[in-house]
Formats: sequence, C-alpha cells, structure tokens
Amino acid sequence: MYRIGSPGGTHLLIRRRGAPELSLWLPSGLAPARGGGFGIYLHPDNGHTARVQAATNFRRAIGHGSPLRYVPFAHARRHAAMLCVHDLSRQGASLRDIAELLLDPMPPDWRTSSERSDLRRLLDVGREMIGQGYRRLLGPRPPT
Repeated sequence: MYRIGSPGGTHLLIRRRGAPELSLWLPSGLAPARGGGFGIYLHPDNGHTARVQAATNFRRAIGHGSPLRYVPFAHARRHAAMLCVHDLSRQGASLRDIAELLLDPMPPDWRTSSERSDLRRLLDVGREMIGQGYRRLLGPRPPT
C-alpha cells in the first residue's frame, strides 16, 4: 500500500496479488487510526450499485476474504433501493424529488406512471422494515 499525502487528505493506492489495484481517498480528520477499524459510506444515488461492488473489491483487496454475504443475496438491490428512498424521504425529499434524483429519464406523465407506484411501494416497505428492525432480514424468507 502506498500513502500519498495531499492538501485535504491522504490518497491510498492499494496493490495486492490477485486483486485489482484500488485507490482510496481519505479526507483529513476522517482517516482511521493505524490498525483501527473503519467504515465506508456509500452515497445513495444512481451509482450506488457500482459503489457497493467497489466496497466489496476494497474489502477483498485489503485481505478480509470473501464479502460479508458469501451466498449472493437475491434482494440486495431492492433493499438498497428501499433504504435509499427511505433515507431521502426522511431528509424531507418528496416522492417526485426522489424520482428526479434516481430515475433517468423521468417518466413523461409522473402522476400515472408505474415508476411512481414502484417508488411508493419501496418507501412503504422500507418504512415497515425499519420499524420492525433488522432481525427480519435474518429470517428464512426476507421480505420483498
């Protein structure tokens, strides 16, 4: 691993055998202590899926083995979308604001579009899941 100091933070270049070369930007004040734990924030937007894959690659590259879920999680994209829509709603965004952020292109007739219904269902199920706690995900049949 190479550390390159720069104004505002540190740039890490991580190279390990059998893994793609990864670069990581650590803003000043947010870098973990040497040998300490750290977390990765994934911004909820159109590129969320790519960011999840990048975080998985990063985890493997630093020697933490296989991803947290060894067996592929069939509902991962839907759950990520639920949480994204829920978080944006909690921040005060309307359903239309969320659609403008996440959908490309916006449906021409927003009021009668199936996308509006889909976002509303994602928001409702996301609220229900968060209200019932994370343990529901650990059961034999995760909610859809």
